[in-house]
Amino acid sequence: MTRREEIIRELELRSRSIDELARLFQCTRREVVEDLKHVQRTLRARGRRLCVLPPVCRSCGEAINIKKPKNIKRCPKCRSSHVAPARFVVKSG
Repeated sequence: MTRREEIIRELELRSRSIDELARLFQCTRREVVEDLKHVQRTLRARGRRLCVLPPVCRSCGEAINIKKPKNIKRCPKCRSSHVAPARFVVKSG
């Protein structure tokens, strides 16, 4: 089973952040981001979705909208670096 297939299986069970996936699969965050982009396309072809639970700024409470998997370092509103990471989960339909 490839790492991308394992990521899909893991995200079917529970939501995970990029850092959690990188630790779990012993790879870099950059590799996980690339894998998530491919996972998103694979799931779309299978009639499923990769849902992104948006990162939230811990200072101002702003939810940061992202469409593609990426690692957010700062809040665009208040520029704070206290940002809870985005979480990803696989949903059917």
